[in-house]
Amino acid sequence: MRQKDRNVHTIGIIFRKTPFKETSLILEVFTQELGKISVIAKGIKREKSKDLGLTEILNELELVLHKTNEWYILKSATLIKSHLFEVDFKKNILMQAAVEIYRQLIIPEEDSKKLYDLLIKYFNYLKQVNINGIAIFWRFLLRVFVILGIELNVTKCVNCKKQKTDFMGYYPQKNGFICKNCYRPVLKNSIIKISDEVTSIFSNIYQIGNILNKIEISKSTINQINRIFLIHLSEHFHKRFHLRSLEMY
Repeated sequence: MRQKDRNVHTIGIIFRKTPFKETSLILEVFTQELGKISVIAKGIKREKSKDLGLTEILNELELVLHKTNEWYILKSATLIKSHLFEVDFKKNILMQAAVEIYRQLIIPEEDSKKLYDLLIKYFNYLKQVNINGIAIFWRFLLRVFVILGIELNVTKCVNCKKQKTDFMGYYPQKNGFICKNCYRPVLKNSIIKISDEVTSIFSNIYQIGNILNKIEISKSTINQINRIFLIHLSEHFHKRFHLRSLEMY
């Protein structure tokens, strides 16, 4: 980011756009250095404006902004990449799901660049995937958790601390998984039981890109794993998270 007087030069991705007055837009932009900011694009909806196409969702832009006391005002923008260009329906949903999570997070400024770079890598990798892209989304979320300091350990039992591949369920109060050896009936109401398929996905999640064509992921498994991730977020940030974009997946 470069700054001269009150002008700011940065790179960002458009997460959302909202009409503002008759000819303007308010853009929610996620930037490398500033995190999530609101930018007013004045007059951009006028018929003669050449920049309206730049404001499509998930466009990555080089931006020159003017900083006021309350807003960032768009002075100029140059397209770096249109991440939704020629992306199929399912990949579009999975990209929007990542944005949906980011929009619900309060992102510390010191984590902005790491999360920005991770998002770009996720988009680029996802475009190369032909099947089971949802697993790449889950791997992405695990990496987000590490950056935010709320890691979800998918390899060790939260009780015995041993490396395991035979998890019985997810234990929200301890932010992890409990193995079959440590499970006791008294914990029945405290854990979320998971299927063998869910256990298998988690045990292979960091190498999942190598086996996407060899696995099948059922709808029930998708629902279970999405639920675990949302609960994990809610437990740490003490608010309810949602993934409405994945309802269409």
